[in-house]
Amino acid sequence: MSLPTFRRLLDRLFPRLASGFKIPLLGLDSAGKSTLLHRLKTGEVVATIPTIGFYVERVRVRANKGRSIDMVCWDAGGCSKFGPSFFRPYTSGSDALIWVVDGCDRERISESVEELAKHIKIMTSDPDDPSFRPQDLPVLILATKQDLPNAIPIPIEILRAEFAKATTEVPFYILGVSSAMQGKPEAEAFGWLLDAIQDVRAGKPLVAAPVARIPNPHSAASLESKLDSWLARVENDSSSEEFLRQFDTLNLPAWDHYTYIRVAYLLLTIHGRQKGKNLIFDGLEKYIAQSEQTRGRTFHVTMTYFWIQMVHFGISSMPPLEGASAPDTSSVQTLVAGEKPDDKPTSREDGKPSDHFVRFLLTNPHLADGNLWTEYYSKEVIMSPEAKTGMVLPDKKPLPNLVAREFKTVPSAGLNRLQESK
Repeated sequence: MSLPTFRRLLDRLFPRLASGFKIPLLGLDSAGKSTLLHRLKTGEVVATIPTIGFYVERVRVRANKGRSIDMVCWDAGGCSKFGPSFFRPYTSGSDALIWVVDGCDRERISESVEELAKHIKIMTSDPDDPSFRPQDLPVLILATKQDLPNAIPIPIEILRAEFAKATTEVPFYILGVSSAMQGKPEAEAFGWLLDAIQDVRAGKPLVAAPVARIPNPHSAASLESKLDSWLARVENDSSSEEFLRQFDTLNLPAWDHYTYIRVAYLLLTIHGRQKGKNLIFDGLEKYIAQSEQTRGRTFHVTMTYFWIQMVHFGISSMPPLEGASAPDTSSVQTLVAGEKPDDKPTSREDGKPSDHFVRFLLTNPHLADGNLWTEYYSKEVIMSPEAKTGMVLPDKKPLPNLVAREFKTVPSAGLNRLQESK
C-alpha cells in the first residue's frame, strides 16, 4: 500500500474533529504516555501496560482563560522501537506535537532529545505540504512522574536546556507534571498550545513560549493544594484492608507519593515500628521489582528509610483523641540511630487505622511534600550509589529523633478541618 493511500485510509478511520486538532503524543517507551492520555481523557490515574502499536483518543483538555482544547491524540508505542519515518503516516498533517519524557530518568534524557529531534525533522519536511515550516509546529514537552516515591525529579531548568538542542527551530513549552496534577500550570501549558496552533492557522508569527512557572512545592499554598487533593482522594480510596491487599498483590490503583505515604502509615500503625519497617522494606522492594507501574525504577534504601522515619514521627505527633490517655513518648526512637525499638503499634488511638488517616494528614501536611528530603539531604548525597544501596545519614541536618509537633505547625485551614473532624 502506497503512503498516500495509507494516509487516506487513516483519515477515513480517524477523521479530525470539526473544531479540534490532530496532535500525536510521542515519547520513549515507559515515559508515561498512556497514563497521561488516560488522565487527560477521564481525570483518573490508572495502571497501564506497555502500548503495542497505536492508541487513539479524542480528548478535551482544560486550558487557561476558561477555554478548552479539543484534540485527537495518537498515543504511539515507544518511539525508540521504530524509526521516526515509520510514524510519518500517523503524524502527517498534525497541528502540534506533545512529547512525553520521563522526568525522573536521567540516563535516557539524551536519547529522548535525539528522538524528538528526529521526529521534528520528519514532521516538518512533509512532501505533501512543502510550505509547512519548522516554526509552524508547536511542541509541548511534558516531563512526567514528578511525584513518584523513591524518584528524584530532574529540575525543569535542566530539561529545558537539554531539549533546547532539539527545538532550535520550533516553538516549545516544557512543564513537569504528576499523576494528580490538574491545576493552573497544566491549564497554562495547554493554553499556550491552543494559542500557538491558532496563530499558525491564522498565519501569525508565533510568540516565544513563556517559561513555565513551577510552583514552590514547599510553599504553604502548594502544600494546602496537595493536602486538599489527598483528602478528596481518601474519601474514594480503598479500605485499609483492601489497600494493603492491593499492595501485596501488586495491584494498587496508582503508584505515587500518596500511595507511598499511606502504605507506610498503615503498616507502621498496624504492626509497630520494627515489624512495620521490615514489611515496608520487603513490600516496596518486591513492588518496585515486579510491578509494571514501577517499570524502570530501582529500590532506594536511604530514601525509604527517610520516609519511614518521617511517617513514624508523624504518627507519634498525632494528638490523642479527646478522653484518650496521654501518649507514651518514651518509645519514640530514631530508626537509624541503632537503638532497639519496641514492637508495639505506634498508633495511640482506638479503631481501624484507616479511620484516622485523615487526622494523620491534617496533623502532618508537610508529608505531602514529595521533596521534603531536600531539607535534610543534598542531591549529591541522596543520589550517590551508597545511598541507593545502603543507609546514608543526611548531610544538611539530622533527622528528628523525637517529634512533638505543636498545633501551630499545621496550616490554619488544616487545623480548622482537624478540629472539625474530632
